[in-house]
Amino acid sequence: MKKLLKILIILVILGAIAYGVKTFLFSESAENAAGPLVSTKVVQTTISTTISATGTLEPVDQVEVGTQVSGDIAKINVDFNSKVKKGQVIAELDKSKLKATLTQAEIAFRSAETDYKYKESTYNRIKKLSESNSASAVELETAEYNMNSAKLSVERSQNEVNQARLNLSYATIKSPIDGVVLKRAVEVGQTVAASMSTPTLFVIAKDLSQMKVMAAVDEADIGQVKQGQRVTFSVDAFQNETFNGSVQEVRLNPTTTSNVVTYTVVITAENPEQKLLPGMTATCTIVTQEITDAIAIPVKALKFTPADGTPMAEPPKGMRPPHGEFGDSTFAKGDSPAPPARMGPSPGMGGMPPKSFKKRADGKKPSGNLVWVSIGGKAAPRPVKTGISDGVNIQILKGLSVGDSVVVSQETLGSAKEKSAASSPFMPGPPGKKKK
Repeated sequence: MKKLLKILIILVILGAIAYGVKTFLFSESAENAAGPLVSTKVVQTTISTTISATGTLEPVDQVEVGTQVSGDIAKINVDFNSKVKKGQVIAELDKSKLKATLTQAEIAFRSAETDYKYKESTYNRIKKLSESNSASAVELETAEYNMNSAKLSVERSQNEVNQARLNLSYATIKSPIDGVVLKRAVEVGQTVAASMSTPTLFVIAKDLSQMKVMAAVDEADIGQVKQGQRVTFSVDAFQNETFNGSVQEVRLNPTTTSNVVTYTVVITAENPEQKLLPGMTATCTIVTQEITDAIAIPVKALKFTPADGTPMAEPPKGMRPPHGEFGDSTFAKGDSPAPPARMGPSPGMGGMPPKSFKKRADGKKPSGNLVWVSIGGKAAPRPVKTGISDGVNIQILKGLSVGDSVVVSQETLGSAKEKSAASSPFMPGPPGKKKK
């Protein structure tokens, strides 16, 4: 009797456990069952693909002004940010030594001229004597030689005078262009030596109303950059302002830094207000592709797959995907867009073609992208051909029209119950909610 009672008690406990597990699983599946579809309209918008780069702002044209002669700086007529005109005197060297050199060259030239005239007259006299056999041929040749040597000395002295005058003119430093002085590297009294290379005294920018950005583009992106592409960039000095430019040149000479290869891209930009200054760091966005009025949907619409139990709609005849080739999406005859009762994995997750599409007549699965459109609150599959994407939206080349409703996600009954409970004034809130 006691043994029978124990058996009955064990059976009752097992039955209670089984009932509880069944109830729990049923409620869990009910909460995870398919809920309302969340959709968005197909719109026309601008889609662009971009790459990023950083660079340094420079004037479009700048000149380093130096001196070709050595000497002491005697006078400086300009300073930083001074506006100059072409031919304007901006500095002068001490000319005393250069004037002395010129004087010596001129004296040597006059002496050479005097010597040449004397030897020329001597030659003419001996030539007449030789005609009457009063002078020998050797004397005539010697006189002619001395005259020619004196003539060469005159030419050499003349060149020395010209060089001395040129050096004296170099002591007056003039601006080669119209522009603005960006840099002044000397002071009055400073000695400059031009023995090996021309020292830089000033840096003059031609026009600051036009600037260029020397941007470094990674080797992985340089293949997308072409001349004439639109560029937007910003600088730290004006973080809330965007400047526009265009790609002027892609230089073929690479730069390698820490095994990273980059190429220099020259970007030109207008600077009418002269807010952009030389040396600023620019963060550039180069638009490699841009399509205006593109038919587009959110990228996440391509990743959506309906949940189990989602109401399915049969697309209207005019909206059914055609058989055969559809751009990149191919559905052979015999493919069926009609979905069965059960669909793929959990709601909102995607990436795999739905099981609703039958295999092609040749036994292969249909290829291409697939989205789900909302027709009267029901889901219907739609194959599409896609174009470029900016990471948020993707271009639709075929398969959808502006105004169609594309499903992007799906709620569950559990989340719907939680929303209704949270919005109902008669439902008690979670513990500790009022304390918050």
